[in-house]
Amino acid sequence: MSFLIALAGKGGTGKTSIAGLTVRYLVERRQGPVLAVDADSNACLNEALGVKVHASVGQLRESSLETIRSGSERPGGMSMDELFEYQINQALIEAKGFDLLVMGRPEGPGCYCAANNIIRKYTDILAERYPYVVIDNEAGMEHLSRKTTHKADSE
Repeated sequence: MSFLIALAGKGGTGKTSIAGLTVRYLVERRQGPVLAVDADSNACLNEALGVKVHASVGQLRESSLETIRSGSERPGGMSMDELFEYQINQALIEAKGFDLLVMGRPEGPGCYCAANNIIRKYTDILAERYPYVVIDNEAGMEHLSRKTTHKADSE
């Protein structure tokens, strides 16, 4: 079971900076591997950690919707759930001592509810592989109602 650290609060208070420093601290103390999750639609935790984002959950969701709409064949007869889980694992950015999953923005119109649900689901699944999980949430308190931090440790 991992120890989950979630940062939340008003915009501009340093959540991303503290999240980045926390990940670095845990990696330097060899407490890793660490799963870092950027649960902010305005993703920039990757910049604090010095890695490039090649795919986000929002982008994957939109490409999956396009696959469904177009009726395109899925590789190997995979179900949409299997395909999406495979894509999530491909989107996981691997770095020295930590991995990063980025929510990003959905390309289509509407709210971020689906992207938040996906982040929550895959953070719960992926957390089983890591001793520490650090979540950088968006400004505000929406993460409480969206339950992206429902397993955060509090002390």
